[in-house]
Amino acid sequence: MQQPIKLGRPTEADTRHIAQVALRLFEQKGFEAVTMEDVARAASVSRRTLFRHFPAKADLVWTGTDELLGTLKSLAAPHAGRKLAVRSIVSELFVPVLAALDDPDTAEFARRRLKLIAGAPTLLTHPMLQETGALLVPLIDAHALPGCASPPLVAHTLVAAAFAAMQWWAEHGEGQSARETMLGALQGIAIAEERGPTAGS
Repeated sequence: MQQPIKLGRPTEADTRHIAQVALRLFEQKGFEAVTMEDVARAASVSRRTLFRHFPAKADLVWTGTDELLGTLKSLAAPHAGRKLAVRSIVSELFVPVLAALDDPDTAEFARRRLKLIAGAPTLLTHPMLQETGALLVPLIDAHALPGCASPPLVAHTLVAAAFAAMQWWAEHGEGQSARETMLGALQGIAIAEERGPTAGS
């Protein structure tokens, strides 16, 4: 039996619904052209409610990152005081987090958000990427790195490479999982590094 359509403002804000409405507006009009008032109106919530859940417009695109960082911290906690190889960081932290994208609906929403971020460089200033890199720094063994490298450099480079792979997945990775794409990219970089420059280069 078809459920009746509920009219008026919802009594409790559905943050996922608001984020989906905002994403649709951003895709139609461009991120910079949409205002928070536009989002509030389209999502049938008050401006006050919108800002309570999303203090900045970029948070509408990066929604869920607090939970993601919380998951990463939980996965990193058992390794406190230990040092991990980069491949272990990928397998122990990144891969379990990306398992959430095995769900088709979640994956589609992620693809759309990543495509939007690629077209709106201002979204790359969100602290999510920097905070993820900072979380990895204590896990990286400085003594295992070449002299020109440091744990902060390696951590932030790893995050940047993984995020770039995710953006490629959003645009070109149809038929591949997010995990397959990220692992393929990072393994490809590692293999290229191990082999060194080819003859004649």
